[in-house]
Amino acid sequence: MGFPKPWPTDWPEPDSSGKSPDDVREGLDYSFPDSSSDDSPDLIPEFRRHFCSVTWAVNHLCNLRCTHCYDVVDYRRSDLSTEQAVAVIDRLSDAGVTFIAFSGGEAFLRKDLFRLMAHCKDLGMQFGARSNATQITNVVARKLKELSISVVGVSFDGATPGTHDAVRGVGAFTAALSGLKALIAEGIRAQMEVVLSKQNAHEALEFIKLGKSVGVSEVNFSAITPQGRGASRNNDLLDHKTWLQLTETLKTASASVAIPVTPNCALLGPCFANVEPHVTCDGWVTPCYLSPTKLFPLLETPAKLIREYLRRDRMKYQEVCGRRAWTQDWETVPQSNLVNLTVTRSGVYGS
Repeated sequence: MGFPKPWPTDWPEPDSSGKSPDDVREGLDYSFPDSSSDDSPDLIPEFRRHFCSVTWAVNHLCNLRCTHCYDVVDYRRSDLSTEQAVAVIDRLSDAGVTFIAFSGGEAFLRKDLFRLMAHCKDLGMQFGARSNATQITNVVARKLKELSISVVGVSFDGATPGTHDAVRGVGAFTAALSGLKALIAEGIRAQMEVVLSKQNAHEALEFIKLGKSVGVSEVNFSAITPQGRGASRNNDLLDHKTWLQLTETLKTASASVAIPVTPNCALLGPCFANVEPHVTCDGWVTPCYLSPTKLFPLLETPAKLIREYLRRDRMKYQEVCGRRAWTQDWETVPQSNLVNLTVTRSGVYGS
């Protein structure tokens, strides 16, 4: 999702040596400064280097059961009460957060969601939402317009009903498209968020055509990761060859269409773990929305320490999504570079 504008990451340049964006990042400083400076790493765009935005799963309830859902954990969870959720917003504001992306579960199933959004507005915080859009009606869209929502990202796993519904359930495509159109009709910045896999790679360009035809503000491409239920879809994970073909195709397409066509960090680009952390439905902070690792309980952590804790632990949680499994051509990597890495079908992790 654009936080709060399209992410200006370049698509990869083809390299016959098999190098990936990871190669040029070895040894660079991944830390993020409190303020911009001349010696700050230019790897991350300046406006994205600072801890100023979070995703927040305000509930764990969802009306769909997607086959790659990352929001699945092995412990019992309870959503925060309205009072606790309001306190979360206050704590994030005190910590310097200026943008919250409400997610879930399915965020629009939370009955007090509009109250939470209104509280953000009262504090002068921008906010957006990630949604499957099946709950977004014309009435909901009008309310979001009244609240001045910045952006809504609508998830698509297929550019056709057959492909999308195979992941999300019968009727999900039609409902998502209806919700997307309702947002656009109200003049809300709405973007398609596509999770690429081998199952839908053949529709890569069709997503762009679909987005352009309905008037989305952006089509953002991510990649299926081995987190949550996605861990059971190893055969659908991108391999390096498929990844390279997709990124070359999408990069070419992005230069000739009127709307932004952008890559998410899981598909390409620097890791934003601990820069754009995630808050779980029960109030824990994790490195990113794809990571189940609990860092600290938000409401029990003083606002002045949140930024310090995130910076301190940033390097411990790089690329938890497993993206190196597809962005790196492992057949060309010298064995000396693999000493401390374990390569599995579900990603690459430090030993």
